[in-house]
Formats: sequence, C-alpha cells, structure tokens
Amino acid sequence: MQFYAKLILPIALLCTLTSNAYAGKQCPKKQTDKIPELVQVWQTENLSVPEAVLEIKDKRHHYFLVSLIDGDPFAKDGVGGIAKISTSGEIIDDKWVTGLSAPKGMAVYKNWLYVTDIDEVVMIDLHSPDVRISIPVPGAIFLNDIAVDKRGAVYVSDTGAGQIIKIKKGVPELYLENVPSANGLFTYKNGLLVGAGPDLLYYKRNKQAEVLSSGLPFGIDGVTPIGHGNTIVSVWEGQIYWINKKGEQTLLLDSLETGINTADFAYSRSKNLLVVPNFFSNTVTAYKLR
Repeated sequence: MQFYAKLILPIALLCTLTSNAYAGKQCPKKQTDKIPELVQVWQTENLSVPEAVLEIKDKRHHYFLVSLIDGDPFAKDGVGGIAKISTSGEIIDDKWVTGLSAPKGMAVYKNWLYVTDIDEVVMIDLHSPDVRISIPVPGAIFLNDIAVDKRGAVYVSDTGAGQIIKIKKGVPELYLENVPSANGLFTYKNGLLVGAGPDLLYYKRNKQAEVLSSGLPFGIDGVTPIGHGNTIVSVWEGQIYWINKKGEQTLLLDSLETGINTADFAYSRSKNLLVVPNFFSNTVTAYKLR
C-alpha cells in the first residue's frame, strides 16, 4: 500500500485506501522471457479492505491468507484481521484472525506468520492463531511490507520513514536508511528486492543498491521475481507490470480508470496464479499467467 496514497484518504473519501514470502522462498523454476497475459479466473468478494495476500502451502495445506485493514489504516483500533480463502477463491474463514489494527504485509517462517501492524510486527502461530507475540518497532511511522530470509531474519519496510528494519531473534534494528517510499520486499539471491517509490532496487549483503528498473508512474507495492531475471510488480493505484532483466517495463493490467486497486499480491507457482487484493473494492482477484 502506498504511503502517499494513504495520506490523502480523507480527501479521497470525501470526493468519491507485499515479500509475500516464505523464508528462503525460491523463484519459480520455470524460466521464460515470454511476457504473459493475465486472464481472470476467479474473484472473491466481501473482504473488508484487503491489502496483502500470502500463499500457505505445505504437505497438508494449501490456501491463501488475506490481510484486512477494515478500519482506519493509521488507527490502533483493533478492527483489522486476516481471512483465509481457498485456492479457488472460496472464503474458508473471514475471521481467521481478529483484533489487529491495520494489518498489511505478511510472511511465514516455519510455523509463524509475521504481519506488519502500523508500528509493530505481530507473530501468529499458523496452527493456533490465538497464540500471538507482538514485536514493537521503536520510532516506526508506517510499517508496510515484510519478508523473511532462509535464516529467519525478518525485514520490514517503514514507508513513512524511508527505512528497512531488520528483526533478528525478536530484536528490531535499523538495516537500511534513505530508501524513499520503501514498500514491497522480497528476499532474493542472498539479498533484498525493494520497491522504493517508482524504482525497483536490489540490495546485496553489502547494502549497496543496484537499480533494476526505474521511472514507473506510481510507487511499487507488491514485488515477486518470476524467473530468468523477470519480476512482476504492482502499484496500489491499479496497475501490474512485468519487468525484464534489462529493466524494461510492460503493463500487464491497468484498472486506473475503473478505480480497482492492485495492492500486495501473491504468486502461486503450483497454481500459476497471481492473486491480487483490490483494497477499496473489497475483493481479491486471481489471474492465470498465460
């Protein structure tokens, strides 16, 4: 979700409001330079301001979690939550988790779900969602996306502060600063992909940034590598782009005119599905990559 877009929410309402990643998640094995077409296959309705989608897949389970802001995206009001939906879009439990405030990015490490919630990261037991641990992030302004590496280190974007926070063994510390509008995250090749405003950046372990692509018309929200140097990114305002290894951008979906937001999506390799939360439309839409 874009921070600047949120700042104008009250005005917008008067006039008319992710790396979704397992620890060490690998990019799809299928590698191709072919630019896909997005074909809608299902849509789930009646979800209260969905901001991010995360795929949960193991030997026994396969479903999607959807973070629901529901109320004020800035207020610690306890009305936000997380829904569980099937891989074909049916709502399994729209109140799988309740009592959060404005949950956004989600990531999983082992049996723990990590969720950003304004100024803290909430750890939720996947098997017993009432079991939770809160990790306050001192000085946080607007925590947004989250990703976990294969060692269990957690990375969180603070879009308001232009920073990336690293949490290790439950202790948050500043990892990267001066990352304007830092949002979408994905742990990748022992480094970190970051959607920073209109730019897609790659930070290696030495914390030096490589610009992979720049100049998108809006700030990047969701980020997922798709193989062979290609990446799919979304912008909250209603666009999804394919970015190739040369940094060239191709528009895959444009819903600006219809006002359908495209927030922090999930990509399911096994289902070949791009599952996109539509925020104010209160829907989640799934597309096949053809």
